[in-house]
Amino acid sequence: MRFRLSRFDRIVLGIAALLGLSVLGLALLDEQAEAGPLVAYLAPAYGGLQDLWLAPPDDPSQAQQVTRSDGGLYDFGVSSDGQYIAYSERQQPSGLNEIFLLNLRTRSVTQLTNCVAEDADCRAPRFQPNGDILAYERMTMNTALRSQGVGLGAIRIWVLDLRQTPYQTRPLADSDQFIGHSPLWSRDGNSIAFYSADLANPGILVYQFGNAADKALKFIPSQYGSVGTLSPEGRRLVFPDLTRRGESIYSYLRLADLDALQFVNLTDPAEPIDDADARWSPVGETLVITRRYTDERFTRGYQLYTLDARTGQTSPLVEDARYSHGFFEFNAAGTQIVLQRFPLVSETGDMLNDSRPQIWLKDLQTGELRLLAENAFHPRWVNR
Repeated sequence: MRFRLSRFDRIVLGIAALLGLSVLGLALLDEQAEAGPLVAYLAPAYGGLQDLWLAPPDDPSQAQQVTRSDGGLYDFGVSSDGQYIAYSERQQPSGLNEIFLLNLRTRSVTQLTNCVAEDADCRAPRFQPNGDILAYERMTMNTALRSQGVGLGAIRIWVLDLRQTPYQTRPLADSDQFIGHSPLWSRDGNSIAFYSADLANPGILVYQFGNAADKALKFIPSQYGSVGTLSPEGRRLVFPDLTRRGESIYSYLRLADLDALQFVNLTDPAEPIDDADARWSPVGETLVITRRYTDERFTRGYQLYTLDARTGQTSPLVEDARYSHGFFEFNAAGTQIVLQRFPLVSETGDMLNDSRPQIWLKDLQTGELRLLAENAFHPRWVNR
């Protein structure tokens, strides 16, 4: 006798198979979580919509795609406990970004903002270290006023309280004069820094939370456009600023004491250097910086160096004239960094016309440098 499945039986078996695959996916994710930290990044950089990927740093061949977006992801931030990722996703057909929350344990996704309906573009989500508050950039589009000659609104920092639902979101400060981008939390979560692009008075603003009497706003003048990097205790800020040498403009690094509001040069603006970015190690007084020399040591791209915040001494960390090194981040222990590299020239010295960014890992203890992902960008640690 020949056994035949009914259409209903086939549907039931199909659903069971999908559930089995989902359970298997969650089991694999749990195995990765138990094995240690992961590296998150966006891919592909070119040739398709950008989605979020997770890779074990010791076995990047096991990378998993964890979002499947209809419009592509713009950027993302990771909670300090490694359980959540907040990401901004382009919505169709508007092209505006909305912010979503991904639970890495359950794979559930929750929409956090309602920006498209409110004629706004929202991106750059950054978790407060304890995970309760999310800061992000918000720009009003003024679509209904375009015919009257009104342009886009200024970018402002908003905060979203994750402790209660429905989620409550509001501007960081009551004053409409607070404009800025690139929010950066202090490690204790009591302060947030961001860059104010006010053309009349550009610089970095540090906003300290507290009750009405304790709130404070501190201003650090800088023309570079970057918010910099906070020290582990959150009381010092290293940031790039601009200087002129001859007919050219270069950048160097300054150190701000946020308590005394005193500023000193961390690298010398008179030296033949161009220091564009820095990240402070979560332990100790070491920073990693991106630098180009402008003398006989010149390279087309930025290289990575370590810098001692106490002495100002630098040492090469990742030097390869074929590459330019950009976005990078320490792991929680300060023993490894993930970094973005962009190939500029071939091994024979020929300029490359079809380069794609790559994600690499540098082990600061062993010196090992290894490739994690091709055609990918914006790496961040998921610390478990």
